[in-house]
Amino acid sequence: MDMSLAYFMASFGTVLIIFWIYLYFKYKNMYIDIISSIDEKRFMLSELFFIGFGCVSLFKLNLNTESGRRKERKIAEIYGEKYAPYYRYVILGGQLTYALTVAPLGFMMGAWLNDAVYMILTVAAAGALVFYLDIEINNAVSRKRDEILSDYPKVLSKLTLLVNAGMVVREAFSKVAFSSERALYKEMQITAEEIKNGMSEIDAFFNLAQRCSVKEIRKFASILTQNIQKGSSELTAALKYMTAESFEQKKHFAKRKGELAGQKLLIPVMMMFIGILIMVIVPIVSNML
Repeated sequence: MDMSLAYFMASFGTVLIIFWIYLYFKYKNMYIDIISSIDEKRFMLSELFFIGFGCVSLFKLNLNTESGRRKERKIAEIYGEKYAPYYRYVILGGQLTYALTVAPLGFMMGAWLNDAVYMILTVAAAGALVFYLDIEINNAVSRKRDEILSDYPKVLSKLTLLVNAGMVVREAFSKVAFSSERALYKEMQITAEEIKNGMSEIDAFFNLAQRCSVKEIRKFASILTQNIQKGSSELTAALKYMTAESFEQKKHFAKRKGELAGQKLLIPVMMMFIGILIMVIVPIVSNML
């Protein structure tokens, strides 16, 4: 390999390492409270996240962007709206920490071994760690929504049965909410507690729809809100119709999930194919350089 490329990798890697050392000594004692509250099992190398926090502070990075707000809305579905800004900040700090910690090692390794392949692979690993946190959030949101949609027909069925038996909607809602500890039931428990603590039922149901961010739950909350506002005597009929509809949707949902599972089996094959291409092409390109 051309020695000029090795010198470039060594120089750039050295700059990154010096910058990392600067951040380490400048900010290592400034974020102790935040670092101590991070779940180490969920976030790897969380004890070094002050590196990323320091980078945010040093360059005064703007967190109030459109993409940042979209990410915060997703985080709110998992951790709640109250803690969404905190976890968004932690995730950004983690991503910057991973990039600034792993990438310099790749440049130095490539320069030391005089082979750009090691640099490319290590930087790619750093990029994978950065995107891992975003992918994990997306996966967590998908798992929660899937669980909500799975339990939605059962919730409707239980609520319809209780209301049809003459129980007041508020009491029936609370009884169903505390009958399980799965995602939808927990969200309903929060709603029941909000109503118990003095929040209006309309606002509490609106918050439920916002937290779940699933169109079926928004429709469910809308039906309950209309019952409060208009005193609809047709609530039982509406719930029965929604229950039948939700069971049909669950069947279609299960069918789609089965089809997607088959498609996902192609992903490992494609990754192996891309890996083989990299192993073949990169050495050829590095020899040409």
